[in-house]
Amino acid sequence: MKERRKAHSVGKTILTVVLVVLILAGAGYFTYAYFQVEDIKVEGDHPAFSNGDIAKLADIQPKTHMFFVDTNEIKEKIETEPYLEVNSITKQYPKTLVVTVTERRPVSVIPYADQYLLVDVNANVLEMLTDSPAEPYPAVTGFAIDAINLGKQISTQDSFKLTVYTEMMNALEDKEIKDLMETIDLTDINNIKMKTRDGLEIKFGQSDKVTDKVKMIKRMIPKLAASGGNTTGILDVTMGISATYQLNENSTAMPQDDGAQAPADNTAQPNGEDTDPDAGNDGE
Repeated sequence: MKERRKAHSVGKTILTVVLVVLILAGAGYFTYAYFQVEDIKVEGDHPAFSNGDIAKLADIQPKTHMFFVDTNEIKEKIETEPYLEVNSITKQYPKTLVVTVTERRPVSVIPYADQYLLVDVNANVLEMLTDSPAEPYPAVTGFAIDAINLGKQISTQDSFKLTVYTEMMNALEDKEIKDLMETIDLTDINNIKMKTRDGLEIKFGQSDKVTDKVKMIKRMIPKLAASGGNTTGILDVTMGISATYQLNENSTAMPQDDGAQAPADNTAQPNGEDTDPDAGNDGE
């Protein structure tokens, strides 16, 4: 009798253990299956790339578990396309990844060796060209480049010069005069020079008051053209609060106050200055 009860008790224990194991296995499988990635939600500004294009670049394998998603790996895969920058990847449980992507836009070219680097506002290399592009991108010189890789920022020891470049390109784009510029010379960061496609030389000076200087350039270019067709010559905005204009290095100009006319010859005149009424106010 005792042996029967003992055998019955052992059987119940084994059955209980089996049931517990089955329940745990079922719960584990359910949890694993329930939290597998099934949807990739793509957000952000990327007009040249569809959501499907970006999901394909992400290359997330079937049955990947949400807990084990490597977001850094996904970012690297998407950014193998140089024109795409991943801003963030977040997990939206139980089955969705939200990927926010921005399409990089070319804003300038940087001559390098026998190539032209098409770069964005942060100097990330979008394309390496053998010929200068037909689009009116300004050519930026003055960088000592150590190395280049598609989709990555140019490698240079002068990080401050990169900061200045970004600030200047943002200001030129914001004031819609970037395409008027043919060259931007950052060789000497304290003596920045620019030249328009019409041949107007611009003394930008130091990398301070960038927005004020760009605003002044935008205002002065059409003003000079309207006052005697002065599309060449020298425009000096180094002060940041006023501008001067010369026909050439050996001449001066009449005052460039509103309504004044620039001289049509090389006759020496008092230096002409145009004071920016909005200097120090970026809210144009």
